[in-house]
Amino acid sequence: MKLGFCFLVKEGLNHVSLWESFLRPAPPGSVGIYVHAKTPTPWPVLNGAWIDPAPLETAWGERSLVAATQRLFVAAINDGCDAMVLLSGDMLPLHPFAWIQSFCSQTRLALQPRHGLSERQVRANAERFAQIALYFGLSVDQLRKQNMFFVIQREAISRIIKSASVDDFPLLQLADEYYWINHLIRIGAEWERSNVVFCNSDPTRTQAEVMQLTPALLESCRNNNYGFIRKITSLDDQVRVHLQAIYESV
Repeated sequence: MKLGFCFLVKEGLNHVSLWESFLRPAPPGSVGIYVHAKTPTPWPVLNGAWIDPAPLETAWGERSLVAATQRLFVAAINDGCDAMVLLSGDMLPLHPFAWIQSFCSQTRLALQPRHGLSERQVRANAERFAQIALYFGLSVDQLRKQNMFFVIQREAISRIIKSASVDDFPLLQLADEYYWINHLIRIGAEWERSNVVFCNSDPTRTQAEVMQLTPALLESCRNNNYGFIRKITSLDDQVRVHLQAIYESV
């Protein structure tokens, strides 16, 4: 299986040396790297990466992020990828390549829970679900909200792209958290609710919090089978050594 790592970034990737260590055990032909940035010349990036030569203008939460994500997926499909995982530039894998490759052999998304939400969250979801229900041809009860970063299989994304246009999506704000999951539901694709990315200690929140990766946080995320962690601004030497050992393990 060829896995496409699709990076949606501002100017470049953080922690490039750790990503290089993670990818080193990958068998030849099993990985593709794809980058959409706010510039056609992002830096730093991983060697051999495809870089979108004419990137879209994107803004936080807007529909433009969905369009940029779709560009990454199309590039990965055209390069022969069987599955794609959407990533940010501040994200790190938490397991060896073989584990991540197996994890990404199914479409996986993290969803906002239905219970335990604040009144504001319930009201905001209801308003957005009402806006998009007709577009998807689904009842409001069927609609869900996802974490932005997720794993998707080639067949599922191909069906979505062929049957829908991002430009027609009625939601302009936070479109990235309502688009893909509800298209998967619409087409009846197989997917699993999973701990794809650790981004916030509060499971009701889909917005990432800035974090320092500590040994305790690393152990907790791995024990809970998270594939990745994001918004990592710093990590100490002990954690760096631990991650290097994880990436080198079989």
